[in-house]
Amino acid sequence: MRRTTTRSGTRPGTRSGRELSALDAAYDECRRLVRTTRPTEYALMQLMPPVARPVSWALYAAFAFADDLLDRSAEAPEERGRLLREWRAALEADLASGTSDDPVRLALTDAVWHWGLDLGDLLDALDAVQRDDDRESVATWAEWRERAHAQNMSWPEQLMRMLVRVGLPVPVRLRDLPGFTRFVEGLFLTDMLRDLPEDLDGGHVWFPTEVLDRFQVTRAELLAREWTPAVRRLVAHLADQAREWLEDSRRALRNTLPLGPAIVLDSAVALFGAELDAFVRAGSAALHRQVRVPRHIEWRILGPARARAAVVWRLTLPPGRDAAAEASRTAAHRPAGVSGDDSAPALPAGPERHTTRIAEPPLPPRPHRDGARPPAIAEAHLPQHVAIVMDGNGRWATGLGLPRDEGHRAGAVALRDVVQGALEIGLAHLTVYAFSTENWKRSPDEVSKLFAIMRAELLDGELLDHDVRLRWVGSPDGLPEDVVEVLRAQEHATRNRTGLTLNVCVNYGGRAELARAGASLARAALAGEVDPARVSEQLFAAHLPHHALPDVDLLWRTSGEIRTSNFLPWHAHYAELHFTDQPWPDVDRRDLWEAVVAYTHRKRRKGAASAPAPAEGTE
Repeated sequence: MRRTTTRSGTRPGTRSGRELSALDAAYDECRRLVRTTRPTEYALMQLMPPVARPVSWALYAAFAFADDLLDRSAEAPEERGRLLREWRAALEADLASGTSDDPVRLALTDAVWHWGLDLGDLLDALDAVQRDDDRESVATWAEWRERAHAQNMSWPEQLMRMLVRVGLPVPVRLRDLPGFTRFVEGLFLTDMLRDLPEDLDGGHVWFPTEVLDRFQVTRAELLAREWTPAVRRLVAHLADQAREWLEDSRRALRNTLPLGPAIVLDSAVALFGAELDAFVRAGSAALHRQVRVPRHIEWRILGPARARAAVVWRLTLPPGRDAAAEASRTAAHRPAGVSGDDSAPALPAGPERHTTRIAEPPLPPRPHRDGARPPAIAEAHLPQHVAIVMDGNGRWATGLGLPRDEGHRAGAVALRDVVQGALEIGLAHLTVYAFSTENWKRSPDEVSKLFAIMRAELLDGELLDHDVRLRWVGSPDGLPEDVVEVLRAQEHATRNRTGLTLNVCVNYGGRAELARAGASLARAALAGEVDPARVSEQLFAAHLPHHALPDVDLLWRTSGEIRTSNFLPWHAHYAELHFTDQPWPDVDRRDLWEAVVAYTHRKRRKGAASAPAPAEGTE
């Protein structure tokens, strides 16, 4: 990766006070641009967590700037195209260098550096906007959808990736979710109706020719702004179509998204629906000027949504995370996805844009948000292998009046912090019980959501920034194919890491593991490869599905339950047991450190009369 610096010779994470002032001004300019040109979208952005709003402004301002540049009627089409190509090339150069003299590009560059956004997707979306200037119209709905997806898929996905970074696991590959494409199409068609006067000013009619022919409306009629009965029927049909797509998306996504993003989605559907109603009521005026939703209707939708969103973000984001994430723009640590020197993030090319990328060299552990430091424990007295039953997610959520899946999302955030703490103390092996074979007894809805959360968490790749080797322990039988694929992909991506080995038990059962080992031994005996009279513990262990897993030194279970629940019965045969009362979502790395310190005071005799005293420096 090429080494680059900003104009002041520092990374964006170590900007001077003058540069930070310019950066604040850049985000303010993005906010002003979005608020004045896209007031509906701006109002919806205010429902996001406070830390996500500046990123929202930067992302949408860049897209709006490019889109509005092509809609100008003052310049010739060739001139507009040239200006956009120059702006796009300047953005790519800014993303490589980490700075810019343009406020919108500066804010977007900062957002990309510090939140690990997908540069390839963003640039592809801008290229799709550029291609619009080279065409006059679209012929079919299929061609129209291709245009909508190319321009609009990336932006909400980038926001989801940023929410993952601040501690809320969400599906970052939204395009894989049923219903999301319908939302993009409904939003795009609503935006097209809203911008119809400007498009007509520029000589553009972007509705598919097939729908114009169906209603016997010509492009010439629309460009002349003739309010004929046929045009009125066309407009009503398009508004109904956009409304139907938006409502379809809400029904499809309601049970997939976590509560906070779901509030934003519901509000978006309601607000854009109100916009469509206002557009139809305006009649012929909608061909001459943009139509706004009456303020009292807007506030009737947004007022309750803001109150609900504020409560949800406060409950589902870890304490202090918003403030910590907001400060991260000016903190002196590298952004996720950036290598360990002063390098800029690589601009991916070709088919590799969506493949797993890991930081090389790996980043050091992320500090605790409150500045807590790990205890000094002599390496010789550290447990080599800690296993955790992460219990209490569902009960934690139910106790707060939230759906059970919100507890699983909060539990994923807790695991991130515990992994960072394991890295800080130099733990060699950490195994977590993510999904047992008994968990299939839960409701299909909860299981489906749990796997969606798991997949999103793995896809985010935050752990890939650190010296973590991920290994999957469990069986693929019955698991969703996409979960199996991402587990195997992350195993492969981290195979050369030498720091913490994180074993994730997914679809794992201890008795099933022993039964498979017995079956393997039986087959070997029938084949004459093993003498049944000479089967030893070592030989049996060699036939375990995960025979390379070391013995567990410390087994910890949260949420007040005092049992091991079919977890690693072979490997944990001599483990020290540690039980704590707090549910898993309330745990962080400090609880891991307390468990490890308690372990160092145990007498590990393993049948002997005495054991060596703990080494100094264990507290």
